[in-house]
Amino acid sequence: MRLTPSLGSALVAALVCVQLSFADGVDRKNATVTAVANTKNSIVTIKTIKANGTKDVVGTGVIVDERGLIITNKHVVGTGRNIFVCLADKTELPGDVLMSEGRFDLAVVRVKAGKTLPALCLAPTQDLMVGEDVIAIGHPYGYVNTVSRGIISAVDREITLPTGDILNGLIQTDASINPGNSGGPLLNINGELIGINVALREGAHGIAFAINAGTVEKVLSKHFSAFKVSGVFHGLKTEEKVLAQTGDRQRLEVVENAGSLKAGDQIVAVANKTIANGFDLERAFWGKKPGENVDVKVVRQGREVIATLTLSAGQGAGTVAAATPSNSAQPQPAATSSVPAALRR
Repeated sequence: MRLTPSLGSALVAALVCVQLSFADGVDRKNATVTAVANTKNSIVTIKTIKANGTKDVVGTGVIVDERGLIITNKHVVGTGRNIFVCLADKTELPGDVLMSEGRFDLAVVRVKAGKTLPALCLAPTQDLMVGEDVIAIGHPYGYVNTVSRGIISAVDREITLPTGDILNGLIQTDASINPGNSGGPLLNINGELIGINVALREGAHGIAFAINAGTVEKVLSKHFSAFKVSGVFHGLKTEEKVLAQTGDRQRLEVVENAGSLKAGDQIVAVANKTIANGFDLERAFWGKKPGENVDVKVVRQGREVIATLTLSAGQGAGTVAAATPSNSAQPQPAATSSVPAALRR
């Protein structure tokens, strides 16, 4: 078939139009790509070597403290004595199980990396929305760092594990989760850690569950409190507040007056360590001693104020010295210190 000049010109124009359309395509670096890139270095592989020739267990973990604390599921570490952790840079380190609690199916593994590790902050879960996008990352069937995406299908679910333990307050998601994802992060579209993947519904498709970050934060705060780690009490009573959907959106608010700290004060930093939740507050006091004075930066009626908290060795409230205006308009970066002796055992 011969093309007339007019038809040939039309086809050329159409081809040019198609090429331009491809060239002007949407930005491929979307929110999911950004969230994965920003969190990947905080996600680890955990391998539990079983005795008696039984099959090894491979799961996932998330670094929650830069000094080497990793949260995962209890069923990932089991009763295994030989735990190995592979960091994002492929470094393999032996791990010690510091805490294991079946009724929450949570465990904490510690590694000695000899360097500061990138930790993820536990996000607030009071504002979870059914239908919002979520991302799961883990190592299903040994396929390391597999990313899947879905939505929150429901919140506040309850399931019974094969062990008989009942987990409640769970996030239900249709993100693809399989054996090997256990202990890995469930992220929102901003890359915030909203849960730890724990289980899937056997025989079903698109029904999986994650322990919400609020539960994780409470368990960590209990087992790694300032008192249990360093033998000090700060005496602060607080509650978590969600300020916004994005950005600097999570704060601890003082609920009872303590010295010159007043109810309503929002804690920004303790000893130059940025504070977002209760676990941050506890670990800010690791390595401190009874009687030591610690600076606490708060926002009071829109103004930053510095108070000095005197730590106590006994049960009860600490004392707070006179508050003074802060010279800095922004929170100071988190201080890096070695793991206290209580965590080295």
